Amino acid sequence: MDATHPDREAHRAFLNRYYGISRWFYDLTRRYYLIGREVAIEQLIAQRGWMSLIEVGPGTGRNLRKLRQGRPEARYGGIEASDEMLAHARRKCPWATLAGGFAEDADMAGLLGERPDRIFFSYCLSMVQEPHRALEHARRSVAPGGEVLVVDFGDLSELGRFQPALRKWLDSFHVHPLPEDIEASAFDVEHGWGRYWTMMRFSPLT
Repeated sequence: MDATHPDREAHRAFLNRYYGISRWFYDLTRRYYLIGREVAIEQLIAQRGWMSLIEVGPGTGRNLRKLRQGRPEARYGGIEASDEMLAHARRKCPWATLAGGFAEDADMAGLLGERPDRIFFSYCLSMVQEPHRALEHARRSVAPGGEVLVVDFGDLSELGRFQPALRKWLDSFHVHPLPEDIEASAFDVEHGWGRYWTMMRFSPLT
């Protein structure tokens, strides 16, 4: 983990403060508004052709546990920027290979000993300080023929008068709208109701 980068160090400190308290009830509260992740997990479980997956920002390890229930034969790993969440996830997922790091430059290609077939961002990319760099890094780290799957908040454009208040609330958690050109670079895009969430698939970069 690059602790010498001042912006990253400040962001890591925020994550540790926030998750140091909320990690114990995080999953109970997030189920009501991180809606699209269930769709993404179900599609990953149903999708054949992959045997290894790394989640960027696994948090409590909740998504990895659900994926393993559906695909127990696969190998799993995670890259987590929060020290508090990393320790928590290691307790919950002793069968996964978890490491501390930032999405922009963590060793995703080598974490499992070889490039993973899937790299998964679940409501994480919108909290990354450099989302373009993080996504490009993931696309260069995934195995040939693999995919990077991102599910995150959408542009909220069809939520009408609720949009400004929701944006302000998300901003308080350091969650920022994803740049429009990120969606444009995906080969497949799916939107949830009101464009509240979006799911995007990206091919590897060589």
